[in-house]
Amino acid sequence: MKWIGLTGGIATGKSTVKNRLLALNIPVIDADQISHELTQVGGLGYKGIVSQFGHEILNPDQTLHRKKLGEIVFNDKQKLLSLEQILHPLIQTEVKQRKTKFQVQGAAICFYDVPLLFEKNLEAQFDQIVLVYAPITTQVDRVMLRDSLDHTQALARINAQLPMSVKIQKSHHCLDNSTNNDDLGLQVLNLIRVLSQQ
Repeated sequence: MKWIGLTGGIATGKSTVKNRLLALNIPVIDADQISHELTQVGGLGYKGIVSQFGHEILNPDQTLHRKKLGEIVFNDKQKLLSLEQILHPLIQTEVKQRKTKFQVQGAAICFYDVPLLFEKNLEAQFDQIVLVYAPITTQVDRVMLRDSLDHTQALARINAQLPMSVKIQKSHHCLDNSTNNDDLGLQVLNLIRVLSQQ
């Protein structure tokens, strides 16, 4: 089974690509989705986060106040590291189990959607890496709209990641999400054709 890393930048359209792949019956393991599951009330990640950051990062219904937690960790590298040390081992265990399941089922290709692939130096884990990119102006607009942030906050989140130019150099395949969904869909089809022939 080909193990393909799928990455991008904040709001470059990775989710759109993931949905296109799933529509083609190609398995995608999503790091953010696993993280979300682990941080539901009572989850292993949830317990670790509350223990580390305290009850002030909870909503009245005891769910995580994700925006408040985001503001804390995006402005303090040490606290971001603490959060990652809680979640990353749990995520890795779950990914291993899901990857094995797809292998047993006979999947030819499996994607692992991982936002910080390069930032965490995970390149060596994959057979190939696919990057979804968009111009930074598009990223900023999308982040502001999606997360209700101002321009400065959106830019700070984008700048916390590696520059897109570096990611492009490190990737085997790049999908340009600066046009429209139909064009992106064609790029995904072409990518699968290429990967299947290798």
